[in-house]
Amino acid sequence: MAPPSKCFLILLLVAFTKIANTAAIRAEPSATAAVPSPANGVVLHPEAEYSIPDLPVPALLPCPPLFPKIPLIPCHKVPPPPPEVTECRPSLEKLMPCAGFLTDGSVFAPPPECCAAFDPFYEDAAALTCLCHLTDGDIGELLPAPLNRRRIVPLLIACDFRIRPDTFSDVCNALKDRVPPMDLPSPPPLKDQHW
Repeated sequence: MAPPSKCFLILLLVAFTKIANTAAIRAEPSATAAVPSPANGVVLHPEAEYSIPDLPVPALLPCPPLFPKIPLIPCHKVPPPPPEVTECRPSLEKLMPCAGFLTDGSVFAPPPECCAAFDPFYEDAAALTCLCHLTDGDIGELLPAPLNRRRIVPLLIACDFRIRPDTFSDVCNALKDRVPPMDLPSPPPLKDQHW
């Protein structure tokens, strides 16, 4: 039996041979391809796209972001990181369909639009931390009427929130310093400068 390095080289040669045969088949001109016209010095080539397929192995490595793809080596595209959340007001404004349930005790269930408004929060961990403003009552700044804090946990339960309300409250208490503010701090006023 050949040592592992020789086996790898043999497999690599077989893969190159297979790829070369595939590329040669793709590069053969068809019967309908343009005929070369050496009379005017210009040789017309059939428009063939030369591409080398990846080796049949799983794409374990991420594709390099600023470089062209390396032939034969499969890679997976890494999605760009989501933009950093610096303030929570824009994302929390999406929860305004829940305002009636959070402020009016006569509303027995949140509307479907309210529960659907939670879906974008699950996709981004930074936006999910903005929901801590819901559990600590800061969302009351956005509501048209005073917040009924006793309606927060029933809202999370009714909307099948993916984290248990008591666990989420504990997480929010632990991450208190990392939760983005409701609004960006206003810049300091410019002082009058005398020249």
